[in-house]
Amino acid sequence: MSRVYQKKFHKHPGRPMHARAELVACARELFIEQGLDISLDTIASKAGTTRQTLYNHFTSKTLLLAEAFESIQGDLEAPFINAYKHHLALDQRLLEMGRAIQLHFYDPRVIQLQRLLILALVQMPEVLPDWQQRRTGHASAMLTSALAQEQARGTIHIEQPEHAANAFLGAVMGPMYPGVLLGDKVPSAPELERLNQEVCRTFMRAWSAQTSTACAV
Repeated sequence: MSRVYQKKFHKHPGRPMHARAELVACARELFIEQGLDISLDTIASKAGTTRQTLYNHFTSKTLLLAEAFESIQGDLEAPFINAYKHHLALDQRLLEMGRAIQLHFYDPRVIQLQRLLILALVQMPEVLPDWQQRRTGHASAMLTSALAQEQARGTIHIEQPEHAANAFLGAVMGPMYPGVLLGDKVPSAPELERLNQEVCRTFMRAWSAQTSTACAV
């Protein structure tokens, strides 16, 4: 279990952590399998608890869906942490981060949860402010930190690391992602890797950084 997910439990002192974790795990599975029509009673039953216990943790189905989606984002952490541990050069780190982003967001489970979350937010716009506050952006934060460090060393030249990080991550996702959410075909692994390579080269040049063989033409 990720450290990020564990921290979320501490937002609810006094509530059984196991029950909350089980509810999120079961909801995540059932949402992917059956969509938004799945009943809260079914989720509670699969988690081995009651509807009232579910309501003690989540006041609406949309909030439960939001946390189910947020939990799957924890899968993104490991590749970025490994990139830091191995002290990779920035261009190599960008490649690893780009691959992790693509692998995660083009996963069929994530695509399905994204679609359901968008649908739920359209149906219940009143929960949008809460969902916006819950979004974590771990990938963006970690890349922002890496860029700020490289900027301090003088190896790259950017004015706003956070904006640069978000621009890179958006480029790695590619302009085709909204279409995929609407039902278009998911790009093949070679297509995504070519996009990742080109984005890496382009951004490294834009940042006037020295590139290693990882992003060499």
